[in-house]
Amino acid sequence: MIKKILHITPDFNYSCGRSKLVFLYLKYFGNRDEYETHFITNGGDSLERLKEIPSLKFKKLTFSTGIKNIFFYNRFYKTLKDYVIENKINLIHTHHRFPEFVSNRIAKEFNLKTITSAHSFVNGFKQISFKSDKIISVSNSVTSYLLKNFNIKTDKLITLYNPIEEFSELKPDEKEKIKREICIKPNQKVLLFMGKINYKKGYDKLIQAYKIVYNKDKDVILIMCGKVEDKSFTKLRTKLTVPIIIIPPLKGNNILYQIAQIVILPSRFDGFPFVMIEAGANKKPFIGGNTGGISEFIEDGLDGLLVNPENENELADKILFLLNNKEAAEQLGNNLYKKVNKKCNCNNYFGRLEEIYNSLIE
Repeated sequence: MIKKILHITPDFNYSCGRSKLVFLYLKYFGNRDEYETHFITNGGDSLERLKEIPSLKFKKLTFSTGIKNIFFYNRFYKTLKDYVIENKINLIHTHHRFPEFVSNRIAKEFNLKTITSAHSFVNGFKQISFKSDKIISVSNSVTSYLLKNFNIKTDKLITLYNPIEEFSELKPDEKEKIKREICIKPNQKVLLFMGKINYKKGYDKLIQAYKIVYNKDKDVILIMCGKVEDKSFTKLRTKLTVPIIIIPPLKGNNILYQIAQIVILPSRFDGFPFVMIEAGANKKPFIGGNTGGISEFIEDGLDGLLVNPENENELADKILFLLNNKEAAEQLGNNLYKKVNKKCNCNNYFGRLEEIYNSLIE
């Protein structure tokens, strides 16, 4: 029996952890003969990578991520319902609460099973959220949050840390070429911020901390790679008195990890960021906000450093500590690499996911 799985997520973008996870899903199941993989999204800047999955059945529908969905509901419901019927879908796996709500309505009509993934800390819409047959949470902190704030039965919730693929190490001359292409001098030490540039990720405090660091070490440079979502960032950028390299989210930007000395993500809120485990996969020391899935996964001083996301002075001190203590930085990176390999293994993750799928379909 061919199992037909439909994934639905909004905003399929490069600088988005949810999109990274969904892409891993599509690749894994798209290469399995016993599955037929379907995907619906409203768009995004990384649709080109779907070409890597020739067997994937893809459809683009109009919907959003906020209250605007009330204008899209009727058309989305009808189109999704027709798609499910036409393609004889067995299971719908959603990655946002709006498609989850619509999918659950359709599932009741046709006796289908549904799964939704909880990627972050969300609020509101408690009466209609997380009603799927199974809910996959990306961390224990998100699981605890859902149990506390939503009416969910514990036997429906499953916690799975995000998985990650192995990275190929670049040769030294390849790294130097990348540096030249983005105007980094040979002696400059790279601080790397990856992901959405918004308030939740703490970019503002990082810039303040970087100013402190730069005043003490002019050989340091901050790279911020991601989609700008905070309008105030543009104003802040025009007033900068320190050099910062801004890179838009593009395919292949993960190579930036390999030219970085430190990866920094001082998040105020975060379920379980891919940036954290990508730093580990590249054996890079990681500094993260002492919050959510970051503080759950990182053991401060052993495999990373944690900071108060509102304290730029503490962040600056820890950046300077790692810049001035290469052995300690290397040890943190190596320890994080070992933890990521153990707890975020792709084969283990998808083996467990298949068990969940099969328990619902069969």
